[in-house]
Amino acid sequence: MSGQVEIDGAYFGGYVKPANYKDNRCDRRLSENRSGKRRVVVVMRERNGRTQSIVANSEHETVSEIGKWILSSSTIHADEAGHWDALYSRYKARRVNHAEAYSHNSDNGLIRLIKRQKIESRQYLSKDH
Repeated sequence: MSGQVEIDGAYFGGYVKPANYKDNRCDRRLSENRSGKRRVVVVMRERNGRTQSIVANSEHETVSEIGKWILSSSTIHADEAGHWDALYSRYKARRVNHAEAYSHNSDNGLIRLIKRQKIESRQYLSKDH
């Protein structure tokens, strides 16, 4: 991939249903109370071109994988998450403030499609895909 490339991620799965009675509920924010099935789909979209996705446990894990797909002469458009800071050393980078806009172009379109398909089909999103 080359030129203008937009990167964004969305998390799927891993929902832990709260207990019915308040006394039996646990803090679902703590790692020991999570299911371990939560995955992120990071989408790299070349403007007017190809799309590539990576499935991982966190967006931070995908930073090293991005170098395999995107040429160093490319311009990266990513949100303001701190793990994307590592891309500044290899790429010309621009930030997207999600409070002002969802994207500079259309990388969120694929993420919306995946979410919609997940809702409609209610199938498991495997790390292998």
